[in-house]
Amino acid sequence: MDEMFLKKKTWISSAHQGYVTGGMRSNTLSAFYLAAQKGADMIETDARTTRDGVLVCNHDPDVRGFDGEGRPAVYRISETDSGIITRIVLAPDDPAGVQYVPTLKEALELCYYTGMRINIDLKEGMFSAEAAARLTVGSGMRGRAVYATNGAGAEAIKAILAIDPEAKFIDTVRNYTKENLASVPGYGAKCYAYTGDFSQETVNAVRESGCMLAAISLNADNAEEAFRHHPDMAEYPHTSDFAEIDRRIMLNARV
Repeated sequence: MDEMFLKKKTWISSAHQGYVTGGMRSNTLSAFYLAAQKGADMIETDARTTRDGVLVCNHDPDVRGFDGEGRPAVYRISETDSGIITRIVLAPDDPAGVQYVPTLKEALELCYYTGMRINIDLKEGMFSAEAAARLTVGSGMRGRAVYATNGAGAEAIKAILAIDPEAKFIDTVRNYTKENLASVPGYGAKCYAYTGDFSQETVNAVRESGCMLAAISLNADNAEEAFRHHPDMAEYPHTSDFAEIDRRIMLNARV
């Protein structure tokens, strides 16, 4: 093969809730930063709104951790102010130092300075969609965010595009169909349909929708099967060594 034709990674590698090892915990600034150090193109995180209107990164509606005295603590995010939520200790033994519940603004700033994109899972759908988009643009991350719309569909997409015109979006194959996205101009270049089922039938459904393909929950066992379908995005769990898997995919690729 002519040396000018070199293999080059063309997909987005995303670290679900960052990357963790040792005493770390996912969805923390430490996990996000370690993902950046390992070469992630993007991190995925979850957005929820505190009682006083601050977007924080947490998957569940409740935060479970420890208070300042080391006692177990559980708080409902929507019923608690950010001053309390962001002082909950998530990972007291993290090698990088004690880790607290991060705000979405902190996660966006980390991505800005490390060059990563961010996938914001809008756990509250339309409720937090516009606030997340405004925060993203204000953090210099315009065009570097993928929003998980969680069934909010075209309504959320159009509301976010009015604020962040270069945004992209992700949802299930069932939610992102031609019919559901028909009112979004040029949606095919903006929307990823995700799946962990790499059967030809499911992949065909994604292609027929007109959306880009996001292969999720990839690991050392199933990544090669997923890459037979040439995904546009590859998302790895926070315990999966995505850098090593990507390297192997590149080495084994037939050109």
